[in-house]
Amino acid sequence: MSDRNTDRTPLIEIKNCTMEFPGVKALDGVNFTLMPGECHALVGENGAGKSTLSKCITGENCMTKGELFVKGEAIKIPSYSVRESQKRGIAIVHQEFTLMSDMNGVENIFVGRYEKKHGFIDWRALDRRARELMNFLQCDVNLHVPVKSLRTAERQIIQLAKALLEEPQIIIFDELTAVLQEKDIQNIFRIIGILKERGIGIVYISHRLDEVFACCDSYTVLCDGRYINSGKVAEIDNSQLVKMIIGRELANVYPPVNEELGEVILEVRNLTAPKAFRNINLTVRAGEVVGLAGLLGAGKTELVQAIFGNHKIISGEVLVKGTPVHAKKPYQAIRLGMGLVPDERRTLGLNMKFDIKDNTTLPSMKLFRKWGIFQNHEAEAKAAYDMNEKMNLNYYSLWQNVRKLSGGNQQKIVIAKWMLRETEIFLLDEPTRGIDIGAKFEIYNLIHQLTKQKKAVILVSPEMEELIGLCNRIYIMYEGAIMDEVEGDRKTQEVIINSLLGVNAE
Repeated sequence: MSDRNTDRTPLIEIKNCTMEFPGVKALDGVNFTLMPGECHALVGENGAGKSTLSKCITGENCMTKGELFVKGEAIKIPSYSVRESQKRGIAIVHQEFTLMSDMNGVENIFVGRYEKKHGFIDWRALDRRARELMNFLQCDVNLHVPVKSLRTAERQIIQLAKALLEEPQIIIFDELTAVLQEKDIQNIFRIIGILKERGIGIVYISHRLDEVFACCDSYTVLCDGRYINSGKVAEIDNSQLVKMIIGRELANVYPPVNEELGEVILEVRNLTAPKAFRNINLTVRAGEVVGLAGLLGAGKTELVQAIFGNHKIISGEVLVKGTPVHAKKPYQAIRLGMGLVPDERRTLGLNMKFDIKDNTTLPSMKLFRKWGIFQNHEAEAKAAYDMNEKMNLNYYSLWQNVRKLSGGNQQKIVIAKWMLRETEIFLLDEPTRGIDIGAKFEIYNLIHQLTKQKKAVILVSPEMEELIGLCNRIYIMYEGAIMDEVEGDRKTQEVIINSLLGVNAE
């Protein structure tokens, strides 16, 4: 890697960028500047134009109007391409994995760029180069096993190593930390520091505003495709940035916790699943939000999946309203009044080939039958319309493919389908992952509405502030067991952190 660049010529400069698609103006007069050795946050709500702008930088999008300069050189927009951007030292690391799951780390890093010796791939040279990249990143990842067997954070490191292979001067991190745990995010911050020291410029796209203040030097805010403001991160605070992003202040991010609780709706007794969790006991009352906290591998997701009949258990029982139930498949759990909002909405929560109507009504199709035989599509459409209007969904047609919606609107549909089913027990596994602050606020209000309707809610979240702000009680899991249960005065970050690390704190 090259030494720190003292040249103050911008690495990227965009002037008055306009990007139009048929019938849609995705960007309108946007300006953006990235300096050497700078981490520049690109922030805004879903649909603000962040990814569109990054694609203009990488050549995936061809700007309709405006100027683009890379290291001071004007780019000829019509002929600009991804290949040319790579030659000019621009790389991008996406949130979604672009790795070949059955190939190992070395193969993934060098795919399409294998070094050859005497007509054969020089694996020794590739191994040596891969080790150099890992040493530069100060990361120890096993590069000789299929990447599908690696942790999420380790796969992200491989994607980053792949991006660094050609020694880029500009790297775009597009929601890189959205699927990472706190300690892995801190490692990314450390790597960003190393890259900045080498004069590399970083465009940092994230919905987590605390990350902006933790690792970014500058910021640019977009709203509905328009440029709002740029400046130094050190000169603003969180509330000012939120106001720029959503156009209003959020006086109370979290709605009041419902204190009017009813009977116990869900009870788990001594639930155990091999290599996942053991002897789990918990209760959830009507109108109550119960949180599940824990580090990666603590067993949180496996627990909610087991309650939903999607993870095998070997002992223990689940009770609904005091009656033992045996949901071995999700459809049985649905019949018992349960609904799951999974941590991966695009792959597990939605059918990305379906439209809004079909995704909304999928668990409730049997409720819309004529004479028990024929599907009443008109009644389906009306119910889907009424529900999504109640959810304040931002869409133009019920027959719009869900793939075209923002992350926040997709998540609303995942919740809406269970509300339409009149679900009583909501299992929410990281429901605000990868969505912007405005959409988060709407999801928080939806959770509050569920409690007012006397629904029982289990909330899994990696964000302690979210758990403290939304939950009546929080169960803390450590290595597959419940380490502690906190509520009232003990519902603090200090107590939770100690339990997350396996330390009992009074």
